[in-house]
Amino acid sequence: MAKKLKKVKKGMNPKAKFTLVNSFKGLISNQAVIDGSKGSPWWVAAIFFAFSAILPLIPTFAQLSKINGASFISNLNYGLDEQLTHFAFKQKLAGYEFKVEGGRLHYYENYNFETRTGTEKQFVEPDEAYFENLVCEFAIVNTVTNQFDAKFYFWTDKNLSANVERITKQTYLVKGNNGSDGQDIPTPEMKDTVVYLPNIIIFTPTTMAVALYKDNTATTAGTTNGGLNWLNSRTDIGLVERLLGKEVANVTATANENKFVNEHKSEVLNVFRDVCTETYLDQKSKTKWTNTGIYLGIYGGVIIFLGLMVFILTRGKNNPYKFLNIWECQKISWWGAASPAIIGTLLSLIFSGNAIGQMAFILVVSLRIMWLSMKQLRPMVQ
Repeated sequence: MAKKLKKVKKGMNPKAKFTLVNSFKGLISNQAVIDGSKGSPWWVAAIFFAFSAILPLIPTFAQLSKINGASFISNLNYGLDEQLTHFAFKQKLAGYEFKVEGGRLHYYENYNFETRTGTEKQFVEPDEAYFENLVCEFAIVNTVTNQFDAKFYFWTDKNLSANVERITKQTYLVKGNNGSDGQDIPTPEMKDTVVYLPNIIIFTPTTMAVALYKDNTATTAGTTNGGLNWLNSRTDIGLVERLLGKEVANVTATANENKFVNEHKSEVLNVFRDVCTETYLDQKSKTKWTNTGIYLGIYGGVIIFLGLMVFILTRGKNNPYKFLNIWECQKISWWGAASPAIIGTLLSLIFSGNAIGQMAFILVVSLRIMWLSMKQLRPMVQ
């Protein structure tokens, strides 16, 4: 009876084993980087290149993902909570509403908050007289100081940047300074002027802007991010109704406004935070992917540049590696970038949000490849 032949188990392919071993050794060994890059398929180097260029992007991507459209509103909100509540209260009584439709903000008057219908009203297009007369669509005046606490503007988008610049430079004299009643503007001949700016809130059909200022100063305390739009905002309910929430029905001519503000200002501010977050979503996505793409190009470019440096440094007459062509030098750089990518990513996570974190990978990979060139690829001593 014939005996059955035993199957002989084959070990790992020697070439695959060589690549795997040098891939791990190359994290700490310069010689393994050189051997692995020379003896392994080109696509292994390509994998290392992609790994090294993409891994350090994780801290940047994560940091950008944390940016919130409402981040300018701190616990010290400089009266914005009360001002927004007064605003919503007054707009409800006057029958005004702002509603997002088709990605644009629409302004309504004679608005019925039960049927959610009204007559569309045009946004204001400021002219020279508008600015000369210090006009705004809604103002909140401090009953004690007679100073403006906040000014609301409902503008078209025409010349928006220039118009914003004008109102953010229009300061007012603090009450008592140079005989001011709290709403006077400074003139060139006045001396020792003490000026302030009220909080500024602007609504346009396509965007929103908010600037907060420290009390009795023209010092900025916080502003909205640029590029806000209404594309991701709720369309089922208007802005005023949303700010007032379930209390909208209780806002009547007989209601005590100050009491209402004190009881509901925190709720109103939380809703406004949500509105700011929504309006920033589109710009946040663009910023996140644009910046990540820029850093990807920078990191990839640095790795390729270092490969070129390896090629230049091995051109010496007495260099035993002068036979390496530019492609082989690139593979050395690509293999050698893996461990700096890991270290750079960890440093970026530790020093997140500052220049050290952003430059960590570039510094570490440059040191590694330059060190490799000087130690392993150096010329022979005569």
